[in-house]
Amino acid sequence: MVTSTAPVLVVGAGPTGLVAALTLARNNVPVRIIEREPQHRRGQRGAGIHPRSFEVFHFLHVPEIHERATFFPQLQEHNKGSLEALNTFAMVPYTEPTPAIPYYNAKCMGQPTLEAIMREHLAKLGCTVELGTRLVSFAQDEKCVRVKVAKPRGDAREEVEEDIEVAYLIGADGARGMTRKQLGLTFLGTTREDQFLVLGDIRLEAKGLDRDHWHFFGPLSQDMITFRPTDELGKDGWQFVMTSRTADLKGLVHDENALVRRIKDFVGLGDDVKVNEVMWVSEFRPNMRMVNKFGIERIFVAGDAAHVHSPAGGQGMNSSIQDAFNIAWKIALVYKGFASLSLLDTYTSERLPVIAEMLGFTTELHDRTFDQPNAEHTPQSTADENGDSKPAKSNFERAMRRGGKLNMLGVNYRTSPIVVDEFVPTPTSGVAVVHSAYGDTQEGVLRAGDRAPDAPGLVPVISPNRASSNVSSGSQSNGTAGSIRMFDIFASTHHTVIIFAPASTTPDVRSVLATLDQTVPKELARRVVVLPGSAFEPNSCVWTSSEADQAMDAEVLIDQAGHAYRGYVVEEQEARVVVVRPDGVVGAIVHGVTGLEQYFEGVKGSVLAMDDH
Repeated sequence: MVTSTAPVLVVGAGPTGLVAALTLARNNVPVRIIEREPQHRRGQRGAGIHPRSFEVFHFLHVPEIHERATFFPQLQEHNKGSLEALNTFAMVPYTEPTPAIPYYNAKCMGQPTLEAIMREHLAKLGCTVELGTRLVSFAQDEKCVRVKVAKPRGDAREEVEEDIEVAYLIGADGARGMTRKQLGLTFLGTTREDQFLVLGDIRLEAKGLDRDHWHFFGPLSQDMITFRPTDELGKDGWQFVMTSRTADLKGLVHDENALVRRIKDFVGLGDDVKVNEVMWVSEFRPNMRMVNKFGIERIFVAGDAAHVHSPAGGQGMNSSIQDAFNIAWKIALVYKGFASLSLLDTYTSERLPVIAEMLGFTTELHDRTFDQPNAEHTPQSTADENGDSKPAKSNFERAMRRGGKLNMLGVNYRTSPIVVDEFVPTPTSGVAVVHSAYGDTQEGVLRAGDRAPDAPGLVPVISPNRASSNVSSGSQSNGTAGSIRMFDIFASTHHTVIIFAPASTTPDVRSVLATLDQTVPKELARRVVVLPGSAFEPNSCVWTSSEADQAMDAEVLIDQAGHAYRGYVVEEQEARVVVVRPDGVVGAIVHGVTGLEQYFEGVKGSVLAMDDH
């Protein structure tokens, strides 16, 4: 295979495009990212970031997003014209992180802040967003994509066109973008013509309105306005959303005075409400649509360019981020010549079932949220997304509770054509197997295609090309000092092959490492041998590596706390190989060499597949 030198073009510089560009740049793939708007986007927009997205940012080495994001405030219901709290509850109850799931809680961060952080990391890798540059047209053949873009000429309003040749094109240019349209992909679905929402960012003061809660005035099924406090906009900053079944909200985005009057009217507190500034405002009708496939040949769509849905559940930006991560690591492998173009076909086969299922349940969630009747403040039992039954004081609380599969930790690619699992139980004859691409997280269950769990407390004893480490009971008794976690081994730049074995020098370990040396370049697959905690008895000995251990071209870690063996469902004396993909998904769970070869052959594809494209 011949590697390319032309860049990859990303169209659109929202979260989707930035994740795609950063993933490519981390993989040393030249990338250009263009944005038709002359300035970086304003507006908090979808501010909820779910646990699975925090894992993506971890693998991309962008820790600031989780560090700076804030927890969702509790929701507080009010009648119009009153600050009296009818009900206060947590929309997203806090869940204590576990060794396998370090990011277990959704948080808030406005998209301008998130995008600025991403751009900073991208700039460090030599890539900056080309503002005011729009996609005009494209055409592709078996070797490249020929693209025409237009950009402003100096300070003048006239444009100059540029013809560029790129290896691949990722359209992250939104639902109205031209990538999907010119590619000829269908975008079937429905529009809720009877529902209209206005949202925006404002600076507002209201006597008695605290900044500790997310305030909701009026029932969602009639006239409703919400205020979520955010210091990203200032000490008096709020994100608002308003909808109505009785008032006409059209045109408010173009009439600030009318908007301010409507805001004050919906709150019903008269002159106690003072709007200091309208910073950004937008309007939309809920659409539920998706493409029939996520790309053709060398051109792909991601995020809103591929699917739009209700904001209920906050899945939009988060699913878009995972779209971008999925296609970008695959393009990187193909670009480097390790895999054929057939690998890129799995972008559709993996993401299409996920998005189709997400579209279904977010539409149900939308109906439950916006069509709920007037709040009745009598306790009723309800089940959240985890199935936990808790009393709800109102229809509103029952409609607004979030959690469970909305965290996206159960999103999986178990039916992907490239995952390999030699430990899947044999289906019972005559019993249909029901698969959910948006499943729930299950303790003690791990299949190829699932998210790979974290595992802290791994004690390094051998690193390639370094002296071995002697692990003593005095320094490592808790498995913390000097230890590392599985998530810090994973990255967007390589596969991780985890070899679970009772000893590091067994024939199984040697044969797997030898196969890897012949199959995968070292820079594309990190080799890790994980030994059980019983390999080191803290009260009786010091673990010291042998000469054979030191000659291994792999890291050797002791799972002193046992989190890796539990999380990956491996018995201590069992030999098992787990391959984790660059996107943090388990690509293979196999016994040894045969399954390992099958997985990497599937990823690499064939010369025939390459020629077919």
